[in-house]
Amino acid sequence: MKDTKDAVTRPRDEGRAIPGVKRRGERLIGLLLAGVVLLNFPLLSVFNGTRPVFGIPFLYLYLFSVWILIIGVMALILRDRPAKPAADKPEVKE
Repeated sequence: MKDTKDAVTRPRDEGRAIPGVKRRGERLIGLLLAGVVLLNFPLLSVFNGTRPVFGIPFLYLYLFSVWILIIGVMALILRDRPAKPAADKPEVKE
């Protein structure tokens, strides 16, 4: 006889995607939208024509800062997280 409680409370593993992949994709789409907003006309016009900072026009400083920030956040999203060691397997020390 099949245990119905077990079938109801535990999701099936068949055909499931890799855990975290959907969330990673959602975060990348959010980063894309943030990049579009930060690098689009209305916000860029705020930084155009202001005084230079350390001899660098503020618009260029803003553009490169946002670009580096987007690359850094993308690296954080896409990095591989180390797997947690299993609690039931003891570590082997050599």
